Amino acid sequence: MVSRRFYPTEGKRVARLTPSRRGLERLPEEPERERVPGRGVQVGVVRWLDERFPFVESVDAELYRSVPNYAAALYRYLGGVIFMLVVVEFVTGFLLGLYYVPDGSGDPAPAYNSVVFIQHSAYLGWLIRGVHFWGANVLIATALLHMTFVFWNGGYRAPREVNWMVGVLVFLVIILFSFTGSLLPWDANSYLSRAREISIISGSGVFPEGLSGFIKYLIQGGPVVGPTTLLRFFMAHVFLLPALMSVLMYVHFRLVRRQGPSEPA
Repeated sequence: MVSRRFYPTEGKRVARLTPSRRGLERLPEEPERERVPGRGVQVGVVRWLDERFPFVESVDAELYRSVPNYAAALYRYLGGVIFMLVVVEFVTGFLLGLYYVPDGSGDPAPAYNSVVFIQHSAYLGWLIRGVHFWGANVLIATALLHMTFVFWNGGYRAPREVNWMVGVLVFLVIILFSFTGSLLPWDANSYLSRAREISIISGSGVFPEGLSGFIKYLIQGGPVVGPTTLLRFFMAHVFLLPALMSVLMYVHFRLVRRQGPSEPA
């Protein structure tokens, strides 16, 4: 025997016959689904994307991908935290770049005046600059923790040694971000600190004087730290390093996705 049950569809009710011991019987009708405003547009957009790209399939593959139990440890999420911090740094850096002037000539220099304007006059400039500054510090600390746990669990071993080297390059780029960005305020502290660091990087007192001077001149763009140095650091901080970071993180994520999480040592 069968029973008839009604199922809601798009504004209609369709009866379906289902087995029953008491013969044909009408089960209680299910309430019709409430129409959500804008739902048709959302469904249409998703369907349009799915006809051209594997949109739904890709999302489902990530949402329902099975992972081993050991991958649920808290420290396994540090890589994702680093990615979110990088995104925050990119967004806040873009907002700061709307008002920043990379010109170190004059007294006071336009670069210094633009930072003062951002800090004291621009709407929420103090907040965006603070998030950018402290986010950079948290990013370095989180990257160190992430590399420590990966090394502790043997994530540098084959077949993940290439991904480990890519991660080390990502960390070096993060350090270069901090190094180049700390000169941009163009105040006394940033000027004197970067001059000392450039002297250390050039190997002054260790390398031959000719080689050390060449490295220092290449970094500074001149015999001393000046407007040319500021412009070089700005270009590296805003254009070169973000592009390099994006490429390295893409390769890093692709390798992680392909190889999966490493087993605990």
